[in-house]
Amino acid sequence: MVLQSIRDRLNGIIAIFILGLLVIPFAFVGVSSYFTSGATNAVALVNDQEITANEFNQAFQNYRRRLQAQMGTAFDPELFDQAIVRRQFLDQMINEELLAQVSTSAGLAVTDERLSAEIRNLAAFEVDGEFNADVYQQRLAAQGLSIPQFEQDMRASLVLDQFPTNIATSAIATQWEIEDYVRLQEQQRAFSAVIVPAAVDPASPVAEETLLAWYEENTSDYLSEEQVLIEYLELDAALIGGAVDVTEEMLRARFEEQQARFITPESRLASHILIEVAPDAPEVDVETARKTAQELRDRVQAGEDFAALAREFSQDAGSAGEGGDLGWIEPGYMVQAFEDGLYELTLENPVSEPVQSRFGWHVIQLREIRPSEGMSFTEARDILLAEYQAEEDERRFIEQADRMIDILYEDPTTLSAAAEELGLEIREAGPFGRAGALDGIAANRDVVTAAFSDLVLAQRSVSDPVDIDNNHIVVILLKEHFPEAVKPFEEVRDEVAQAVRRQQAMEAAAAAADELLARVEAGEEIDALAEAQELEVVRNDSALRTSPDIDAGLRSGLFLMPVPAEGGVETDIVELADGYAVVRLEGVTDGVLAEDDLAKNQAYARRIASASATDEAMGFIQMLREQSTIEVFEDRLQ
Repeated sequence: MVLQSIRDRLNGIIAIFILGLLVIPFAFVGVSSYFTSGATNAVALVNDQEITANEFNQAFQNYRRRLQAQMGTAFDPELFDQAIVRRQFLDQMINEELLAQVSTSAGLAVTDERLSAEIRNLAAFEVDGEFNADVYQQRLAAQGLSIPQFEQDMRASLVLDQFPTNIATSAIATQWEIEDYVRLQEQQRAFSAVIVPAAVDPASPVAEETLLAWYEENTSDYLSEEQVLIEYLELDAALIGGAVDVTEEMLRARFEEQQARFITPESRLASHILIEVAPDAPEVDVETARKTAQELRDRVQAGEDFAALAREFSQDAGSAGEGGDLGWIEPGYMVQAFEDGLYELTLENPVSEPVQSRFGWHVIQLREIRPSEGMSFTEARDILLAEYQAEEDERRFIEQADRMIDILYEDPTTLSAAAEELGLEIREAGPFGRAGALDGIAANRDVVTAAFSDLVLAQRSVSDPVDIDNNHIVVILLKEHFPEAVKPFEEVRDEVAQAVRRQQAMEAAAAAADELLARVEAGEEIDALAEAQELEVVRNDSALRTSPDIDAGLRSGLFLMPVPAEGGVETDIVELADGYAVVRLEGVTDGVLAEDDLAKNQAYARRIASASATDEAMGFIQMLREQSTIEVFEDRLQ
């Protein structure tokens, strides 16, 4: 089982900056290593604190794996292993080290209570939504982490969060900034536009030399998908099987221990009248309250309606309006004195003498009894046996998973030894690309991520165990790698022809748009020009940046056009996805924030403050860099 990364605790736009800044995955790298020296192969010195090559390489590999998981098929391993990318990542580690140092000097700390709460909130350690100490220990052990080490790393991560968080919460937006933002964000533009489509004729002939030239110039558009063929071992508790050694006595003992699961206790429908008195009240007040309760009990016994008396005299705000109704009560729901008084009553004698609790004096009415009901041992036996079997399967699964990991650790280049000792079959999956497959284990996103990880793809090593389901894991090993390559021209000839025809259509549309623009600027009417050429006209007197009924490309170009002089117009050509638009901008109306629109005012203020916080956080880091001594050993980054 694989430990999940510690979740980012920040929210809002500032989190985007912090994600880039604090990109190092603390849980698996070991933040404490940033605070201790001893290695001589440092890639950087930050105020005499080393960042070692080992720390850098571990962090960088984890960073690439995370990007791969997020980007899927868009991830390019070569692109994210270039020298410039490694250097940028080292800068992020340097920024992180600077934050660690300033946090230490400022005396920032995280209490044991907060640390415990944060760990208990991590989904990686939960079973059925609850923190599980056994899972906590097992998953840390599977990653080679001790509990003290993990908690130290977690504490360091939380400490580093504090400066960025404080910066984010201190950012403000001035009223001038809000009004200027609204002026632009809610600006309206009046325009007319003629749409010149790029009409592609799929039957138009294209010269062979033109196709070949396009193919040679755009080979990156015609690459085959990178694929892998993998071997894997699958370990599933549900398939381990094996009879369990359990006796009737063991099952019966378990039934007795868990009887509450199978038997619903007797419940009682009750009402009460409460006369409040504090536990530490003077004796005279306690006695006065008891006498009041006794008088009310006597009136019920004399024939008065209990519910009516409760509505008039009960001091329990929650039930008085309901005539004292408390609903169905089971053992353990009420304070002991109340419960004892309720369960002493019978339907023949349904009203209690005054009963004292820490809340005061109660007169209790029993209205109905619902007997206990549930399963006998014979009825529950099959459930108990199935649960016992599942526990045994899980125990065997854990034993086999531990043994499998030990064997693979000894020789991570093969699955054969583990398969032979554990009696597992080595299976194959693929070939498949970074998008995975439609079915089988390659349809699992985590399996695909593991298959294209550096550990499997570059190092040719067995993967870490990948969780498929509860007590169900696989380990994978690369069998064959099929790198992306340029497809032969004949294979992609139709695609090339389609691209060339589209390019020719766009060029023709551009020429037509240039001619139209010249005629519009010469004073010809847009409507007449469009009608003569059977072109569409788009017109809007109050277009917004967010208007959904306007083409996104047209909308973007429209709001990049300069504001026309008073009484004048601006004209331009805007490129669309499939053609061009000749645009005539006729008017601009700035947005105005209504003073009484408090909700919008606050929303814009938060948006601007978040953006300011990003700038301020970046400025804070820059200040730390300028005040620090930083030395980078470029030759050790390879």
